[in-house]
Amino acid sequence: MKTFKRVTLQDVAREAHVSYASVSAVLNGKDGKSIRVGKQTKEKILECAERLGYVPNMAARKLKSGSTTLIAVFTYEPMFPVESENEYYRFFVGIQETAEKLGYDILILNNRPTEENSSRIALADGAVMMGVNRDDKGVERLVKAHFPLVFVGRREVAEAHTHWVTFAYQEVIEKMVDHLALVCRKQCLVYVETKEQEREPRKDKRSFLLAAAEKRGITVHVVEADERYQLSQNDFDLIKECQVAVFDRIFLLDPFERDLQRMEMKLGQDVWGAVLEDDWLGGHEYWTRWSNQRLELGSLAVEYLSQLLEKRSLESARKFTPLHLVISESSAFPE
Repeated sequence: MKTFKRVTLQDVAREAHVSYASVSAVLNGKDGKSIRVGKQTKEKILECAERLGYVPNMAARKLKSGSTTLIAVFTYEPMFPVESENEYYRFFVGIQETAEKLGYDILILNNRPTEENSSRIALADGAVMMGVNRDDKGVERLVKAHFPLVFVGRREVAEAHTHWVTFAYQEVIEKMVDHLALVCRKQCLVYVETKEQEREPRKDKRSFLLAAAEKRGITVHVVEADERYQLSQNDFDLIKECQVAVFDRIFLLDPFERDLQRMEMKLGQDVWGAVLEDDWLGGHEYWTRWSNQRLELGSLAVEYLSQLLEKRSLESARKFTPLHLVISESSAFPE
């Protein structure tokens, strides 16, 4: 098997027939500081470095200078979200675009054993973390080591002060309930949750929904779908009675629509539906939901991390990305 040798500063110096010090000054951004390099020599060094395929050794640079322009992007998912169908994909696009704009390189990491994660993340100056199935002990170790972390989504860890950015759920959920109040003739609705671990986003959305409904005199019945995203007959009968169903995740909608078809019921006529999420899967225009601002939230996470890295005051730091209510295309309302 053919092996590939990393191109070093010495290799570039030999190719350009100049001193190692000149190459180091140019490629490490110190030209004009510790040493001056002439224009023609600088151009020759850059041309040779590009031709040889020189790539900076970020780990060595960090050890030497104490800082880099490298940020880690870590997901607790088993695969990194590089496919557009992945629910985290637009977060990553926003992170990537803003990191490039602010001059950061990206170290991409996905879920591996905690000890290995800690050593790999430490190659960067800070990290943006995605995913809900986190390792709190690993987070505690990084925070106690004063390693800057910003979570995409509100995350609270018992033994550590966390930094996070999230969506402005409360405002958009209040607007959604205002809209649903127009069809809540029986002053009740059913809220359907997935059978999954209780995490901060789920708690927040449920809390805001219950508070907004109570304010408007609407009773909320909370039920849970099973592992196959199916509802029991009792839960379905309750939805038929209230005529309004709100779901916490977008992937619950397709099984529910199939059940409606089987029972010869129509969405937007027999039952009015909403989901506390954006339509990242596509094809759910008959559901009231909110706009897809995942790219914007990913961008905000990098901006927040940049403030941490530059040790700027966080008093003016923005932590919330606004959401916009998207009303379903169904215009059918009960008379």
